[in-house]
Amino acid sequence: MNNKKISNFHTHTYLCKHAEGRPIDYVKEASKFSCSALGFSDHCPYPDSSWSYCRMHGSEVDLYKSLVEEAAAEAEFPVYFGFECEWLPRFKSWYKDYLKDELKSDFLVLGSHWYDLNGSLEYIPYITNKKDIFGYIDFTITGMSTGIYSFLAHPDLFLSNVENIDSDYRACSKALIQASIEFNMPIEINGYGTFKRTVNRNGKCEYVYPVVEFWEAARDMGAKIICNSDAHYPEHTISGYLRAYNFAETLGIVPEDTASAIGLN
Repeated sequence: MNNKKISNFHTHTYLCKHAEGRPIDYVKEASKFSCSALGFSDHCPYPDSSWSYCRMHGSEVDLYKSLVEEAAAEAEFPVYFGFECEWLPRFKSWYKDYLKDELKSDFLVLGSHWYDLNGSLEYIPYITNKKDIFGYIDFTITGMSTGIYSFLAHPDLFLSNVENIDSDYRACSKALIQASIEFNMPIEINGYGTFKRTVNRNGKCEYVYPVVEFWEAARDMGAKIICNSDAHYPEHTISGYLRAYNFAETLGIVPEDTASAIGLN
């Protein structure tokens, strides 16, 4: 691994209702490796009922923070506190004023999973209408432009179910990558996708994500690229990062150290 630091800044906990383990469980797993830093970025709560079935409740924020602090006290490496957030304009002050400033989060992650289509929140891998996909890309770029987020998680998520990447999808990919360059925002090769199903894409068997063609374009365009696990299980804390890093290596990508890339070093 060319002496690169091993870390992970995309880590969930049982509080999001679709992951397992407490922060201390992830710290213990990371300690089995030469981990240089671990960042917790569980899905943030919202001031209304948005995604309440798969996000922590607002009343659990203090518990989440205290569990991360307790785990940090046991760690032999720096542990950082943060959240993964959707981009919805109506929650901009919630992200900035509450999550970032009041709670003193070390970092916020933009995880753009959902797109607001006429008042209905739709999961991007299931959106197939090209007009809506173009809208989602513009929507995500708007979120990136706010300066609230430290990096963009799984930017290739919109390609998850795409079997034929055509000129429209390439244009969308390049728009996201170019925006990341303009905003100096790292984009994440996400290891969680390597544990999921494979797809036949452009005649080849690939991970559902990370998507080879997307990351070839990111490499060629000179984007700032990082790797993370997106760990939903303690055993994925570092193994997901390593799988993401190995994917990067096959494409000739040398990922940046995440802590340094997002200004925590």
